[in-house]
Amino acid sequence: MNLDENILSKLGIPTEGLLFCNPFPPYNPALLPLARELRTHGTKTEAMMWKILKNRQTGYLFTRQKPILNFIADFYCHELRAVVEIDGATHFSGPDHDDDIERDRQMNAIGLKVVRIIDHQVRQDPIVAARQIFFDLGIDIPEL
Repeated sequence: MNLDENILSKLGIPTEGLLFCNPFPPYNPALLPLARELRTHGTKTEAMMWKILKNRQTGYLFTRQKPILNFIADFYCHELRAVVEIDGATHFSGPDHDDDIERDRQMNAIGLKVVRIIDHQVRQDPIVAARQIFFDLGIDIPEL
């Protein structure tokens, strides 16, 4: 989907500061330094999942800490048009939960599917958590 400011405005998505680089999702370049910092100092569960998703081990190219719109996705796969979020306890209620609902709405509005995995699942068994991602995306689960 080729997106521009008019389309995003009609979808109720703020466009100020966004860089449009079709066919990729627009992003706020001001988030790039924070994305780099998050890649360097990510959570343990993100590092565990990255070991599985990186280098096309699943057959798909994922990127880590990818700015999309005015957010930073934990993982993004352009081929699948998918965002993967690893959520800790703060995402189940309160402000983080409310922010996640709006983030998912905006991501879905631009044609991205958002899959949320609980960090406890990743810590318990990262392979099972990775398989759950592909199951939730509705695609064949690659050999892991």
